[in-house]
Amino acid sequence: MFAFQVALSGIPNVHITAVLIILTAVFFGWRCMYSIAVFIMLEGFFWGFAMWWFCYWYLWPILGIAAVLMRKNDSALVWAIVAAVHGLIFGALCSIPYLFIGGWTMALSYWVSGIPFDLIHCGGNFVMTLVLYKPLKKGMEYALHGKTKKTLPEEKPET
Repeated sequence: MFAFQVALSGIPNVHITAVLIILTAVFFGWRCMYSIAVFIMLEGFFWGFAMWWFCYWYLWPILGIAAVLMRKNDSALVWAIVAAVHGLIFGALCSIPYLFIGGWTMALSYWVSGIPFDLIHCGGNFVMTLVLYKPLKKGMEYALHGKTKKTLPEEKPET
């Protein structure tokens, strides 16, 4: 997760973190929270520890919890919508600590100033998840189980 986010850091709020968290939840259930915690720690060590970092401790687990609760779903479109909604509300949820620091005015101004980035985050999450969910899921199935649900060409029975 972390390496891909750093690799795409030149494009603000466009990354594959959401789809990777979703897939980790689909395959590993509640254990996805361990990878989310490692991701958040690496983010802090790499980018520095600031207010956004504390927000990550509830923002990314929210996506992990939603994905675990919906893990039986196999629709790339549904997952893309979940990822898009998460991206859209990211800034609003990240403004919560500012309620306690500077009140409603500060929280609202923080959120409103970030809406363009939330829209990019929403769109990026939707596209990345829609395009990458199925191929990454197939790759994870192969990596974990040695095969995918469909018979691989080299495994077709001889007739």
